[in-house]
Amino acid sequence: MSIEKMTMMNIVGDIDSVDDVLRDLLKTRKVDLVSALSQIEKSSFLFDVSDKNVDMLVELNDVRSFETSEECQDMFQKGEELKAILNLDFEVEKIDENLKLVSKEELQDELETIRSEVSEPSRLIESLRKEKEYLDNFHTNSFKEMEGFPVKVEDLRNMDYFDFKMGVLSKENIYKVKKNYENILAVILHTGSSSEGEVYFVFYPIKLESEISRILRSLNFKEIQLPKAYSGTPNEIKDNIEKQKEKLNSEINKQQEIIDGIKEKYSDRIKIIMEQIWITSKLDDIKEKVAFSSHFFYISGWVSLSDKDEVRQALENDEPLLVKYEDEESMETPTKLKNNWFFRPFEWLVNLYGTPSYNEIDPTPFVGISYMLLFGIMFGDLGQGFVMVVAGYFLRKKMELFGGLISRIGLSSMLFGVLYGSVFGIETWIPALWMRPFENINDILMVAIFVGVSVLLVAYIYGIINAYKRRDLEEGVFGKEGVAGVILYITLLVTVGGSMLGLSIIPLPVAIGIAVIALLAIVFRLPLTHLIEGKRPLHGGDVSGYYVESIFSLVETFLSMLSGTISFIRVGAFALTHVGLFLAFETIGHMMGSAVGNVIVLIIGNIFVLGLEGLIVFIQGMRLQYYELFSRYYRGDGIAFDPVKLSK
Repeated sequence: MSIEKMTMMNIVGDIDSVDDVLRDLLKTRKVDLVSALSQIEKSSFLFDVSDKNVDMLVELNDVRSFETSEECQDMFQKGEELKAILNLDFEVEKIDENLKLVSKEELQDELETIRSEVSEPSRLIESLRKEKEYLDNFHTNSFKEMEGFPVKVEDLRNMDYFDFKMGVLSKENIYKVKKNYENILAVILHTGSSSEGEVYFVFYPIKLESEISRILRSLNFKEIQLPKAYSGTPNEIKDNIEKQKEKLNSEINKQQEIIDGIKEKYSDRIKIIMEQIWITSKLDDIKEKVAFSSHFFYISGWVSLSDKDEVRQALENDEPLLVKYEDEESMETPTKLKNNWFFRPFEWLVNLYGTPSYNEIDPTPFVGISYMLLFGIMFGDLGQGFVMVVAGYFLRKKMELFGGLISRIGLSSMLFGVLYGSVFGIETWIPALWMRPFENINDILMVAIFVGVSVLLVAYIYGIINAYKRRDLEEGVFGKEGVAGVILYITLLVTVGGSMLGLSIIPLPVAIGIAVIALLAIVFRLPLTHLIEGKRPLHGGDVSGYYVESIFSLVETFLSMLSGTISFIRVGAFALTHVGLFLAFETIGHMMGSAVGNVIVLIIGNIFVLGLEGLIVFIQGMRLQYYELFSRYYRGDGIAFDPVKLSK
């Protein structure tokens, strides 16, 4: 339940073995690679000089980044085209990490070999299908309704003084033709209907070709081109079309058999090739963080101390490598959380706000305990909590952390349901082991304040520890969330709380003195810090502006402490709302006048409470964590540890 200690791993090896080394690192899923070139430029890529590694270190002065190319992308696209042609139904999802790789040239050659075998039958099938599609469209949309026309097409073509056109007119343009028919020097015959409109034959004198064409264009006449190869009557042409289609189908089937043979021959191999291309592409992406010289490669990456031995063992089978680990802490050190199975789901809540920085305390355990406590108080019910546990179990299959979170707050709800004596909103089935919120309103509100004060104090302590880890004396000791702020908050709590309870825990003059000292520490935090650290000038800049700002910040400090404490009253208020809302449904159920109606209303009420109120309480719990607690101790500006891996 902490942030794992990290070490920077630097590797130098022969350039020919870079793929093998990267694959071994990928298999471990324990290394977060960084730009080796940046490490070298910052002089952070260091090794002890010896006779064995002098060449490696000399070439550090002439390193370059990896030159990216589009080869893998092009090959993958060609592979996808092969899949489509051969109708292969697989996706490159689960990658075999031990799959043997070959060079890009070999992959390219093998792909081209398969493509060359499949290209000709594929091209023929496409061409034949287009021809068949044309015949289908010609017959169905243009020629079908002319089948009863008794005149041979060649007789029409051989007329000396007349010509003809065949085509389609829309209904709107047909009306125009009828209206102006006496002005058109042509015979227009309706031969049938198609999906695009009405089919007409237009006979006209050859001398009027240009005039008739102009008129037909104005009517959006869609001419049907009758191929010269067609002869005979429309029925004879139809028979000819059917014969052509049968011939085309036969040729398509023949070429498809060739395709099926190629598919049977290469299907397994194509899948392997696609996986090899994907892995090669992944390695190319990773190589962008690797530096290269003429003969060597240089790799830098973060490894947790607990995983260092495992990574070392993974590299044992590679070529002789120069590997060195440097314990380096910087602003760029990634954060790897290490929590047990119970608290791990609460990392979802933490990371939703921001990743902890490397020099912060992991807040996950505290978030887990406090969030379950707050949610349980607000939503205590044995039955509804059980439903949440079951829902979380099924959610874990798709969203592991979120599902685990729902199950755990469901357990907290069940626990407080037992303490409240509530099962699906009904308070008569089991006794309350602690109290019933609606019967003890003042008590539940006081409990909420007590819980709020407790978690706020823990948040202050976390903030002080985080400031210490950052070596931030100003905020850790003299800040409003530091030691001075905690002393002021405790003093106000003891004084005000004791006065409300009629107790004198600390004499008032003493309390005032402690508060004044804490306030002065907050106001003079910067000069005090500079005085202790030996820095000059004490104020750093505009003195008057600093003190004006500090005095106004005191008002913010008091308001923050007051509002932060009072905010937790809502925890008790939601506990009361939870009971009150279900009492309303229970009342409506009794008004139904029947046992069945009562049960139906209670079921609807539970669904409503689980869905709507459960969501509201979930959000309120997050609000208290993020705004009242995180603001006092947590920054969340870290970089998440992101190990390289092969999985998609």
